Amino acid sequence: MYIIRENFYKLLTNLIITIFFIFACDEPSHGHGKNELWYYPDCYTIQTAGYIGFIAMGIGFLSFNNTWESSLLYGFSPADVTGKEIHTVSWKNIVYPFTLNFLDDNVLLPFYFGVTMLFVMDKNVYWERSTNCPDRYYNPTGRHSAVSVGLQIQGKSTMIGLIHGFYVEITILDTYLKACLWDDSEYLNFDDVASLAIGYKIITKY
Repeated sequence: MYIIRENFYKLLTNLIITIFFIFACDEPSHGHGKNELWYYPDCYTIQTAGYIGFIAMGIGFLSFNNTWESSLLYGFSPADVTGKEIHTVSWKNIVYPFTLNFLDDNVLLPFYFGVTMLFVMDKNVYWERSTNCPDRYYNPTGRHSAVSVGLQIQGKSTMIGLIHGFYVEITILDTYLKACLWDDSEYLNFDDVASLAIGYKIITKY
């Protein structure tokens, strides 16, 4: 319990630092109204797969002229899908380096990349390496990182003043990436370790 509490404080500290930089570097007002409170999320996301849950939902904040998105998501996987009920919390950061406008108010983000910190909320997993074993003998089972690349299409709804985003992305978990590149590179292929995620988001900032 102490280890879980200690790592929760570390996660909370990192989130606070990230949110501070988001708002410190953000524009003075959001596109949907100058009276909007600064702590209102800029986007709401729902996603399936990508190692963050059979279904995951969360909020996000956009910064640096909408080129950086930082999101916090809760994921759930039912027992009849994964064999055991799993709850996760994910901290997802995405960079959008390219933007292509087409058909008036539509936007194509042809290539983006992201890094996710994933935490499994279960007493049977570990967020830190065991102190009873040699150094790096057992890696944490409840804390992972993942890298992803994706494509997103956004379309603005003029009637309600919101942007709808649809995206697909390929995600690889840290342990699988290591196994594919070094440990079991002769037996694992890319499609063995990659997860295809599909998501939808509502964006209130434009």
